[in-house]
Amino acid sequence: MYLPLGTFSPTIKIGFVSASRGSFPRSLSERRAKQLLKECTAIGLNLFVPDGEAQIIETKAHALEAASQMKSAGCDAAVLYLGNFSPEIEDANFVKHFPGISMIIAAAEESKETLKEDRGDALCGLLSTAMAVQKRGLMSKVHIPEDPLVSSKSGVAAIADFTKVIKVIKGISNATIGLFGPRPRDFETCNYNISSIASLGVEVEELGLFDLVKEVKKTMEEDLSDIIKSMTSEVGKDTPKEFIKRLSAYEKAVLNLRDDLRLSGMTTQCWSEQEYTLRHVPCYINARMASQGFPISCENDAYSLVAELMGQYASDASVTTLDLNHSIPENFDVSISDLPTEDLVGLFHCGNTDLNRLKNPKMKHQVIMKRLMEPEGEPDITRGTIEGQIAASPITILQIHGTNDKIQAYIAEGKILDIDPRTFGSTGVAYIPGFKRFYRHVILGNFHHHTAVAFDHVGGVLFDTMKLLGIDQIYTPNPDYIPYPKENIFRRPLRPPTID
Repeated sequence: MYLPLGTFSPTIKIGFVSASRGSFPRSLSERRAKQLLKECTAIGLNLFVPDGEAQIIETKAHALEAASQMKSAGCDAAVLYLGNFSPEIEDANFVKHFPGISMIIAAAEESKETLKEDRGDALCGLLSTAMAVQKRGLMSKVHIPEDPLVSSKSGVAAIADFTKVIKVIKGISNATIGLFGPRPRDFETCNYNISSIASLGVEVEELGLFDLVKEVKKTMEEDLSDIIKSMTSEVGKDTPKEFIKRLSAYEKAVLNLRDDLRLSGMTTQCWSEQEYTLRHVPCYINARMASQGFPISCENDAYSLVAELMGQYASDASVTTLDLNHSIPENFDVSISDLPTEDLVGLFHCGNTDLNRLKNPKMKHQVIMKRLMEPEGEPDITRGTIEGQIAASPITILQIHGTNDKIQAYIAEGKILDIDPRTFGSTGVAYIPGFKRFYRHVILGNFHHHTAVAFDHVGGVLFDTMKLLGIDQIYTPNPDYIPYPKENIFRRPLRPPTID
């Protein structure tokens, strides 16, 4: 989604309506809905509630009126709260006529005291509503959380998670990505299928590297003083002014193309034609753009860019793409001796990560590229990387990849450790529980070497989002005692879960 710079996720509006079955008191649904809305307001969740009788759906007319008011108000999604058993036909009609996604939750009984007279039976009612929705072929428009029977407090948590899901769906469904140049030859796995990306609602603008080069040449005549000043304050102490001007012209070109094409993010042909043509690596500019909510993926990797956007919208913060890069030796550091080495992984890239997420970032040159492109003398066109340790943080790694015209995905959670990675680049040591088996039985052969990284635990939000986006195959790490398909259990004895 085309967002203002410095914005990481779209704004959304959520509608809220309750329901009551005729044989149950409407006042029960009203009381429970009022309490849930009060709890929502207390944490800053301001939901749109229909006016008049349609606040509580009892009849088909109520259902149609509630849906109509929410549509007119511009609601992106709706919460349908079963305050008691509720009328399943009317519930299904609301889902049918509201154009967005509806989350259905049901009121849990409050206490043993209320069971005698104020029992709502919403547990049973949800069964009927779900069946009515299913019969009408509407389940693709419905989100039912893992625990749909809610108190007022747990209901708030469910609605808060739902808002994050809808942010991702709105962002992705309205996203346009720009691809500048073909995939570099040496990164065959960074391919993409436009149909598979389009299946998520993402539009693709395919352009050439020459379009980017042409725009850079134009910007050399523009006023770059503000960008030069900003860059100089970050990395200017030891960086020649002429080189900062090269970088500034490139950043201005990126911003111009972003605005002209209304892009959500972009990819470039880095490695190595871009370096020969523009005489720098683009990592630093990529990092600056990521810090403002405009991710740029390396090696023309469209799938990683879409995954980055998903992570950004879910976490409402900057994201990055890193390589699942290297294993961690057993003698790495005594401070992590209590962690399983096989579930540690070095995450690395040349310097495309938001500088605010790095400890002591410094501009340098790309070591591997220099060996290839300018092995003798001082680095010139291989300059522009950002070196630094990625700061300790919870993380979610995710990736998508096309299977014919569809998408498959993986999601895993872990953390970046507060430990010196002992190597070059923008890099960190990550602990991802179950990584060894996940890498062997899921990632190998199904996904390429890049992974998108969100700096928060948003796996639950992403999983629900991907289901609603129609992604059928979503891989997640299996618990230790559950084998993966075709895993040779004779090579790894199964350990049952601990029973106290």
